[in-house]
Amino acid sequence: MKDINEVLRRKEMDLQQIQKEVEALRVAARLLSEDAEAAAAFAPRAATPVSYAAPARTTPSGTDPGYGAVGDAAAKNFP
Repeated sequence: MKDINEVLRRKEMDLQQIQKEVEALRVAARLLSEDAEAAAAFAPRAATPVSYAAPARTTPSGTDPGYGAVGDAAAKNFP
């Protein structure tokens, strides 16, 4: 049979350990909520889409090169 005073002492020590762990979790939760608030304040906003026209491809003579014979041959060989 166990001594009731020993059991009581052990339970009190366990209770103190749990109280320390709970306090540590409260501190961690506070820090994490501050980090979340700070991250939300500095979060990047949605970017505005930018559209632009691609430059026209021309040959030195100023005409559009098109696909030419090489492009037509490649298109015929495409599966």
